[in-house]
Amino acid sequence: MAGGCYNHIFSVLVEHEQDTLGIIAYSLYKRQKIEFIQAFKAKHGREPKDEELTPFHDVSNSPSQLESYRGQASQLVHGFLDASIVAQAAELDRYYSEKASNEIRSTKPGFWLGVTQSLVGSVLFVFLLGFLVFFTWSLNQGPKQVIEQVFDVTITDVPTPEPAPLP
Repeated sequence: MAGGCYNHIFSVLVEHEQDTLGIIAYSLYKRQKIEFIQAFKAKHGREPKDEELTPFHDVSNSPSQLESYRGQASQLVHGFLDASIVAQAAELDRYYSEKASNEIRSTKPGFWLGVTQSLVGSVLFVFLLGFLVFFTWSLNQGPKQVIEQVFDVTITDVPTPEPAPLP
């Protein structure tokens, strides 16, 4: 501005270097100022003089307008964060859905493998059941009768010879 006047709106809107919300609010102020200058040029066919910017500065530096800049900046940031989170969630959902589908497909056995497993299991079950039946049946018989019936042999008792007398 002419005469050494300076608009301190940056220091009002931006509280410190990492004040992202304040920097966005300041960019909204600058956008509004550019729109004001372009409208002035369109209406008058020339650049505005410093004193012709005074009404804009008076309005833009009012407490309600400063609060409006920060409110608009907050809405922009929230909108950006919401869109980012939705996009990230969709990407993660797609990634983990594909990964889960691939895991399920890789661990799911094929049809013939399932048939083979069922047959082996059935054969093992029949053998174990037969062994259990044989074991319980043999408990009721004596070992001699079990051997005679299973192997179709006859076991005879052989008399043990008497030991020779000692001289």
